[in-house]
Amino acid sequence: MLDSYYFDNAATTKISSDALNSYIETSLNYPGNPSSKHTLGLEAKKELERARVGFSNILHTKPEQLFFTSGASEAISIVISSLLWLKRPGRVIFSAIEHEAVLSFAPILKEKGFDVVILKAKGGYVTPEELEGALTPETKLVAIQAVNNVVGTINDIKALVKVVRRKEEEFKRKIFFFSDSVQALGKIDLNLTDLDIDGASFSSHKIHGPRGIGLLYLKRGEIQALAKAGGQEKGVRGGTENLPAIVSFYTALKEFKPRSNILDLNLKLREIFINNNIKVLSPANNITGYVLTITTPLPSEVLTRMLSDEGFAVSSGSACSNNAKGKSENVILALGYTPQDAKGTIRISFSPESDEKIALELAQTIIKKVNEFK
Repeated sequence: MLDSYYFDNAATTKISSDALNSYIETSLNYPGNPSSKHTLGLEAKKELERARVGFSNILHTKPEQLFFTSGASEAISIVISSLLWLKRPGRVIFSAIEHEAVLSFAPILKEKGFDVVILKAKGGYVTPEELEGALTPETKLVAIQAVNNVVGTINDIKALVKVVRRKEEEFKRKIFFFSDSVQALGKIDLNLTDLDIDGASFSSHKIHGPRGIGLLYLKRGEIQALAKAGGQEKGVRGGTENLPAIVSFYTALKEFKPRSNILDLNLKLREIFINNNIKVLSPANNITGYVLTITTPLPSEVLTRMLSDEGFAVSSGSACSNNAKGKSENVILALGYTPQDAKGTIRISFSPESDEKIALELAQTIIKKVNEFK
């Protein structure tokens, strides 16, 4: 099947049969608006809250701490744009390898008088020491992703939060710790209460759920959204809830079981590339295994097109960054790699459905194309 040649799962995944069926069944069985007070509306509301409870059980939160959005980008926007309500700007800290949905706020925050600090995150990690050195009494928000979408590194969010909490006691001021957790959902253990973060964003279409639906976690629900619209989701995110997509998202999360040999497959391809003098940018340790990023002498857009001609789908860094010239390369540079490395970056990303035989064929095809270029 053509699906077997798809290795761009960090960009998006194919909706699963169960998630799709769940979407259709919910659409047919719950036609009412969850905000309506008639019988069909009340039934839809009950189904909406059942899904919310289901998510809370998986993520170890309270149901009232979860808010449905149109995707992770909107969830991120709700949190960061809420800073614009502040009468007195302060410091905001991002890592240099955040998704563009986070980093795109830097210019407007600077324009509004905020002191925006970008941490280096060399190798794909933010260290507690680096974060501590950037914290000041004027810090309002820290945003550090749980898992990097370009090289798959896992940040020690719990250790980073502890630094922030310690500084809160010293400064006698609250600092909001936000973690974009899109690439972490379903791939690493997530106990949001134990992590002690204040907010997190999640997306359905990264785990074989539908597109256009996401989730926002707020520890205290204290965000003042710029626009409350119709007041749905307790005023955090207005607009009629997309109940079929929400239930489908929940179905996808319940059935997303990380295959035990994903990391083994990652390491196997890693060894093949290294043995054939192809540089691997993703580290060998402390990664999810779902992303393997390499660099070759070929420009990334050239090699991705060659591979596409052979039937393989891979990405040159983040798919979202590909829409803006140079953004993906900037992330690679922030990781500490050279401009030449950045120009040749290829991201291979797996799913539990990835076929090992085809993955090995992809590796050999890459090696062949690179050798032909030489």
